[in-house]
Amino acid sequence: MTPPIIDHTPARGPRKRLASGALTAAAWTVYAWLWVPLITAVAWFIGVRTAYLRLYLNENEIDAFLLLSLPVIALICGALLIGWAEYNRVRFSKADRRKRRVKTDEEQVRIALGASPLLAAKLRDGRIVRLALDDDARPVAATSGS
Repeated sequence: MTPPIIDHTPARGPRKRLASGALTAAAWTVYAWLWVPLITAVAWFIGVRTAYLRLYLNENEIDAFLLLSLPVIALICGALLIGWAEYNRVRFSKADRRKRRVKTDEEQVRIALGASPLLAAKLRDGRIVRLALDDDARPVAATSGS
């Protein structure tokens, strides 16, 4: 039978929790640092060294494809971005979403809430209103204030 895991984290103060977290992060950093030589060896074996030599150390070579393709790719990206923006401008230019809503009659609101006329007036006139509800979620009292 395995013993239960005992965790006293809430009982420790914030300084002890910070120290424990920092120590854990440092231990994981050292552990990851120990793997770096093996990762380096595998990368060299796969051919990262060859790719590095071909791409960066052959100084007097000019790759014509790269020289011509990058400006073309930049132009295509710019044209796509401008096209998408213009499409959205045309698509949404006629829709005015800032229209006012239809005004609702106070009596309809009062009846829908099931509130008295005095309570409805408090709700209408108050900027910040604290509302008390009964068991059926109907407003019974309102107090104004912040």
